[in-house]
Amino acid sequence: MRVSHIRASNWRNFKQLDVAIGDRLFVVGPNASGKSNFLDLFRFLGDVAAGSGGGLTSAVEKRGGLSKVRSLFARNHQGGRLVVDVELQDGDVTWRYLLKVRGEKGGRNRPVVDEEIVERNGLVILKRPDEDDQQDRERLTQTHLEQIGANQQFRALAEYFGRVRYFNLVPQVIRDQLTLGSAGTDLYGSAFIAEINALPSKTQAARLRRIQEALQSAVPYFESLKLEVDPAGRPHLVAGYRNWRDTLARQSEAEFSDGTLRLIGLLWTLVSAPTTGGILLLEEPELSLNSAIVRTLPSVLAMAQRDRSTQMVLSTHAPELLDDEGVLPNEILVLRVTKDGTSATLLSEIADVADELAAELPTSEIVDGLISPQDLSGLVKTVAAR
Repeated sequence: MRVSHIRASNWRNFKQLDVAIGDRLFVVGPNASGKSNFLDLFRFLGDVAAGSGGGLTSAVEKRGGLSKVRSLFARNHQGGRLVVDVELQDGDVTWRYLLKVRGEKGGRNRPVVDEEIVERNGLVILKRPDEDDQQDRERLTQTHLEQIGANQQFRALAEYFGRVRYFNLVPQVIRDQLTLGSAGTDLYGSAFIAEINALPSKTQAARLRRIQEALQSAVPYFESLKLEVDPAGRPHLVAGYRNWRDTLARQSEAEFSDGTLRLIGLLWTLVSAPTTGGILLLEEPELSLNSAIVRTLPSVLAMAQRDRSTQMVLSTHAPELLDDEGVLPNEILVLRVTKDGTSATLLSEIADVADELAAELPTSEIVDGLISPQDLSGLVKTVAAR
């Protein structure tokens, strides 16, 4: 199964979204255009489908409430409702999941289901609100997607959304966890090492061995990688480096460079992705990596997709990624900020650059011409001597 099309209204930066998606999608745009928010739309679906410990209310609350999720343009569009409309393909079966969310009336403003529809090959198998919802309005605080007792006919959708994975490891978060002595569950890697430690020893060793082999190629003098638990019971990644002595020099994650930590986290995310497929979201995977490694990322990602049938959506600023010969214009989503919210258009559908694409100019240059600020003189003047 994979997402083939996603539409949304009033989602954060976007008044309107309508994007066809293949096996992978590279999301590009200027700062604050909504690249992270676009990726978060898939995470939102995963959080809604989570059921126990998740669901619609939790998904909205963890993002700061409905007022933070809805676009600033929502009041005059779609009646202020948040709309997510997803098409998925599973072999010969086409699914559609539509969810409309509004704020509850009466001052409580809880997120409630305004409409929920599931279609299978064009046949409607769920349409809400139904008679039971009309008799008990409290039911509308939950989607049927999140309820095991209600989603039997379309549980495959809930399971697929539940396999959404997100990578945005922030090295300093890892180091802060060592200082604070606590394990977090946020988005930035605080639980990354604990996740490794929780695996069965054979699975853990096999995955670390694969990462070790990759790092031996990418990191100078790198030799070994293993997990060790300190006397206080806290797990640590320990790397061994070749040097002039007979014994390896040892470093823990507190001493790793940002690039090494990011690369380990990215490789772990890839090797631990479910073999049953799903959506993998990568937030600027090139950060802290040197350009030679970044140039290999398209091949690395393609290999991971081939092995695991994973659909990938990643944000990037890296010319090395965009200029890879295997990256096609219909795989690049260009975000541009307008007075009516951020627009999102596949590069292959932007008429203004059709001649440049036909001339086979470097993709990164074409994209740069679309998204770069036109006048940065004010930035220079701000720091100029007075």
